[in-house]
Amino acid sequence: MENLSETKVCQNCKKDFVIEPDDFAFYEKMKVPAPTFCPDCRMMRRFLWASNRILYRQKFDSGGEGITFYPPGNLHKIYSQEKWWSDEWDPKSFGREYDFSKSFFEQWLELFREVPHPTLYTAQSTMSESPYCNGASELKNCYLCFRSDFSENCAYTNTMSRNKDCFDVAFTNDSELSYELINSNKCYRAFWSQDCDESHDIWFSKDLTGCSNCIGCINLRNQQYHILNQPYTKEEYMEKIKELNFGSLENINNFRKKVQELFLTQPRKQFHGRKNSNVSGDYIFNSKNVHNSYMGGNLEDVRYSQLLKSGPSKDAYDYTMFGLTAELIYESVWVGLTARDVKFSFWNYGVHDLEYCFGCHGSGNLFGCVGLRNSEYCILNKQYTKEEYVGLVEKIKKQMAEVSYVDSKNNKYNYGEFFPAEFSPWAYNETSAFEFFPISKKEATEKGYAWRNDNEKDYKEATILIADDIKNIKNDILDGILKCDDCGKNYKLIKLELDFYRLVGLPIPRQCPLCRDRARIKQLNPIKIFESKCAKCEKDIETSYALERPEIVYCESCYNNEVA
Repeated sequence: MENLSETKVCQNCKKDFVIEPDDFAFYEKMKVPAPTFCPDCRMMRRFLWASNRILYRQKFDSGGEGITFYPPGNLHKIYSQEKWWSDEWDPKSFGREYDFSKSFFEQWLELFREVPHPTLYTAQSTMSESPYCNGASELKNCYLCFRSDFSENCAYTNTMSRNKDCFDVAFTNDSELSYELINSNKCYRAFWSQDCDESHDIWFSKDLTGCSNCIGCINLRNQQYHILNQPYTKEEYMEKIKELNFGSLENINNFRKKVQELFLTQPRKQFHGRKNSNVSGDYIFNSKNVHNSYMGGNLEDVRYSQLLKSGPSKDAYDYTMFGLTAELIYESVWVGLTARDVKFSFWNYGVHDLEYCFGCHGSGNLFGCVGLRNSEYCILNKQYTKEEYVGLVEKIKKQMAEVSYVDSKNNKYNYGEFFPAEFSPWAYNETSAFEFFPISKKEATEKGYAWRNDNEKDYKEATILIADDIKNIKNDILDGILKCDDCGKNYKLIKLELDFYRLVGLPIPRQCPLCRDRARIKQLNPIKIFESKCAKCEKDIETSYALERPEIVYCESCYNNEVA
């Protein structure tokens, strides 16, 4: 009998949500019950487990001290990268019998806090001279790069792949010698630009494809030598760029005001994406049958998923971050790099047939395990035969359906739910939840989320003044302490960074790397869809541009007729 749509009430926010027939078909394929949280609450729950951007220095349980993204006072044992990835300890030594008198989630949390965690979530053997990066692999000579891989000579990045000599870029792939570049691909010498593809020598531009030598432009295709969307000869353009002198921060700020004025007069497409078939959401590219999703590439049959920019990912629901060849993924965070049939898990790669697992790389057929590598047929880190494993997992799932874990918000957790948010080692403002849904401490605590306060006593006054123009910056700035204009925290420049600014002629930033990163995320459209109308043909459209925003928004057809 064919499944019909069903309306449920989210046990977390108490709002109605609908489970469609296609949803039921996916749950049957994955052999899981239908969710009891709505899509938004499920996403937020996963985001509260996604932390990697804020680093702390502290002592390790394995000896010594260094950088980790586990906050001070956390309840976990922390091993150095070298120790955690070594054969000097055995995660199976923490294995335990399943206790049917207690809930599964209670037992898993005990194991999660007992088994040592690595200081950082990186593929350590693939990292070269990149000690201050996290959520990363295959990096060389990189600094403060997060959710990044296969890149070289980069710093201050968030979600990038295959880049070289790039600084302060986010959600960008296959680019080189670029700065403050957002959601772009295959660009070279691109600065303060967004949503651009296959373009080079562009400044302060948006939605360009196949363009070169453009400044302050929007919606151009295969054009060159344009400033504020007006054509120039090559000679006029080269003279003009000298006059603009973008090595001066004051000049940049003045010019960007003109750019913003122009952009508000030009249409925007209802969503960001191209080469798609049957897709809804935003920032989706080269994908098919993808719905209610955000920031993904090379996806097929995916729903309620986010931040899978690199792809490919297929047959996945409620999947947040990573990708890179993943299939049959449900309610999981940060799994990929060849992953198949993974449910309710986070930070696993090169895996298959996992449920409720953390950090179990290169493994398969595990249930409720923590930190195992290259292992199979284990439950709560205890080894079983294949036959024992299959039989016991079925008994545990049955018990999970009957014995609930109840969190502090009175939500019940049975088989089919992701880990409770209160199990996460990180506070709200340390996670991706805060990056995409910034709220105040008061709002967070009212929602039952933890919050971590900064110690402002550690802030120092700047020891050096930053000259307006890069031409007037001397090497002594590398020894100075700078103070962020926005948050007041201190930061420093590294030589790799200063050399880059001088090479391309850019001023020194006045904000710390964290504030710069969060400012880039704010430039993206939100993870939310609104009902609206095309500003030209008045056709009903779905868009991530809220009605109160000032942009002119067209449906895809009208936009393509006018721009493409």
